[in-house]
Amino acid sequence: MRFLYLQLLLLFSLHSTAFAEPLNVSVKSESAVLMNAATGKILFAKNASKKQYPASITKVATCIYALNQGSHLLDKRIEATIEALRCVSSAERAQHNYTKHPAHWLETGASHIGLKNGEIVPFRDLLYGMMLASGGDASNVIAEYFGNGSIPLFMQNVNRYLQSIGCSNTYFCNPSGLHHPEHMTTALDVAKMCQEALKNPLFCQIVKTSNYTKAATNKQPQTTFVQSNRLVKKGLLHYPYAIGVKTGYTSKAQHTLVAAAEKDHRLLIAVLLNCPERQEKFLDAKNLFEKAFSETKVEKIVLPAGSHSFSKPIEDAAKPLTVYSKDALNIAYYPSEEPSLRLQLVWDKALLPIQAGQKVGALQLLADDRVVQTAPLYAKEMIEASWWASVKRVGSSPISLIALCAIVLLLSYELTSRKRS
Repeated sequence: MRFLYLQLLLLFSLHSTAFAEPLNVSVKSESAVLMNAATGKILFAKNASKKQYPASITKVATCIYALNQGSHLLDKRIEATIEALRCVSSAERAQHNYTKHPAHWLETGASHIGLKNGEIVPFRDLLYGMMLASGGDASNVIAEYFGNGSIPLFMQNVNRYLQSIGCSNTYFCNPSGLHHPEHMTTALDVAKMCQEALKNPLFCQIVKTSNYTKAATNKQPQTTFVQSNRLVKKGLLHYPYAIGVKTGYTSKAQHTLVAAAEKDHRLLIAVLLNCPERQEKFLDAKNLFEKAFSETKVEKIVLPAGSHSFSKPIEDAAKPLTVYSKDALNIAYYPSEEPSLRLQLVWDKALLPIQAGQKVGALQLLADDRVVQTAPLYAKEMIEASWWASVKRVGSSPISLIALCAIVLLLSYELTSRKRS
């Protein structure tokens, strides 16, 4: 099978000089991205590649990496150690320019779920405590366990994983998101890590949960974790199509949010970084979602059914192969997600003669380099071998060659006999 990539202008311009129309919406956050989770298409961007402090949305990376390593260990009971629960004041940490204390040490006054030294908690409960109540202590306990006793080793593995999924401008120093001068990412990278996370059903289940009851442990009675994402919870900022994901705040990062919403089978991810007001990040997300979900799809016929102007020379054929298709190639898309379109022509391997109406190949429509539709191609007329090709084919057979030589000899003998007479 041979592949031939059609230049766009051979047929017509598939998208001429047009590009996707970015959503016309204003956000208060310094950096923002709206991404289609299925395709990775960016519908809106504002300072998308500017490095920012993420605060607790770091926990999205901690969660998905831990789930990738231990989704089969949800009931595993993990012990909280002294090292995972160590605390230092933010002032003391800053006083020593963040060099004296390990980056993963917790800070007094930061969000936690109140774990105690020696407390044994199921991995599942730690995940909910980390993602709903934003427990930095839960993050550290998870990281220490999956780092084989070393939180720094866990972070090395997380950073390696983030690089592998395309988060090239991200470096995380701790699993919780507490401030460190080198702990930075971008809105675009956060969208990418959330895109990966949303492929995991358990992650999706956790981040859309309103509240979760942690079972009693060897150190404490049962407690309830409450969702911090106000888009998911009932109230003034509730958004009916929201399905998670994570909020964050530190004085240096300001308010941060990564949120997901789904409507009409369209799953979108909104990332807001460095937002001055807590309520504004939720309003920014709602505005982005609403603007995108209010779009009407555009339908375009890329190539109609019928005869096509291109042809294919066939070796040893009397004439070129011309084709037609029974199906049109068309696509529907939202204006903010207009894809880059390309046609790819794929020929079948066919032997002469080719019958009229015989399938001889296909035209593939690619949107952003993904095949989205295929139209079979059929021969418009019969294609037979040329006269000379037929002679060559006869001559290539040993038996036919002997017969041909015999005929030539007989003719030569006949002509010679006539001359003598």
